[in-house]
Amino acid sequence: MSHKSEIGKRLKALRKGAGLTLVDLSARSAVSVSSISKIENGMLSPTLDVILKLCDGLEVSIGDLVTGADEGGTRPNMPNSRFSHAPAGEGALISTPNYDYLYLCPEVKNKFIIPIIAKVKSGSISEFGDLMRHGGEEFLYVLEGQVVVHTEFYEPLTLKKGDGVYLDSTMGHAYIRAGEEDAEIICICTEVQNMHSGAAEGT
Repeated sequence: MSHKSEIGKRLKALRKGAGLTLVDLSARSAVSVSSISKIENGMLSPTLDVILKLCDGLEVSIGDLVTGADEGGTRPNMPNSRFSHAPAGEGALISTPNYDYLYLCPEVKNKFIIPIIAKVKSGSISEFGDLMRHGGEEFLYVLEGQVVVHTEFYEPLTLKKGDGVYLDSTMGHAYIRAGEEDAEIICICTEVQNMHSGAAEGT
C-alpha cells in the first residue's frame, strides 16, 4: 500500500469518526473539498501545511493522521509492552518543498515521541519562508551535511555532522542546509497538543 493511500484511509476514518462530511471538513480546515477527496482516495500526497490544516479541522494531532494513532486511545502502562522495528528507508513519507519527512514506526499508536528522519532541502531562510511553530519540544541530530538552525529568539546556529540541538517547538524555527547538498537529520518530537501551522512548511 502506498503512503498516500495509508494517509488517505486514516483521514477518511478520522473524518467519518468525527461525523463530518467533506464539506464540513473543508470549512473547518480551509482545505478544498476536491483536495480532501483526492487525498482520501490516494490520488494526492498532501504537503505538511495541508496535513496541519486537516489536523486542526479534525482537532487531532499530526500523529493521529500520519502515524495512525487512534483518537482518544490510551497508552499502555505495562513496562516493555511495545517494540517496533524501523528498517532502513521504511516509514510514512511526506514530501514538502523544505523537507522530506520519513515518519518511523508509523504502526505504533499513541506515541509519547514522534521519531522522524528528514532531508533538509532549503538553502536559505528566504527560500524556506516564515518560521514554523507547533506544539511540544524536539531534538535534532545531524546525520549528514550541515544544518543552520534559525529561531525567533536566538542567533542562527550551524550544526555539523554529529551535532544536535534541543528546542521548544512553539518557538518559531526553521532548519536550512548549509552546503550545496541536502542535509539529513533525525528529529525526535513530542506532541503535548495539536500541531498548529504558523507557516507553509516546517518541522
